[in-house]
Amino acid sequence: MSRLSRARDVVVTAQPDEALLASVAVLRHLGARITRYDAEAGLLEARLRRFLRPALIRLRAEADGETTRVRVESDALGWSPMFRRFRVGLLDVVKEAS
Repeated sequence: MSRLSRARDVVVTAQPDEALLASVAVLRHLGARITRYDAEAGLLEARLRRFLRPALIRLRAEADGETTRVRVESDALGWSPMFRRFRVGLLDVVKEAS
């Protein structure tokens, strides 16, 4: 497996378990298959195909005061545009839920 990219964070106004569940919805919308979901540990792993190559995405949701920091890492080629789509989608889902 290739190395994961540098971590990127998204800060949302939701509890860690809610942010993780919203992340599932966004990743599935982007075509990912959830392979690990651990709400107690705040961890999520998903796989998708990017430019015909398999890619791994790892998320960790941690409380940060009244917000939650979602740390996202991936080994996907061209991850920056996909991360932007994930960030926008996550912020939209969390905003709609509140």
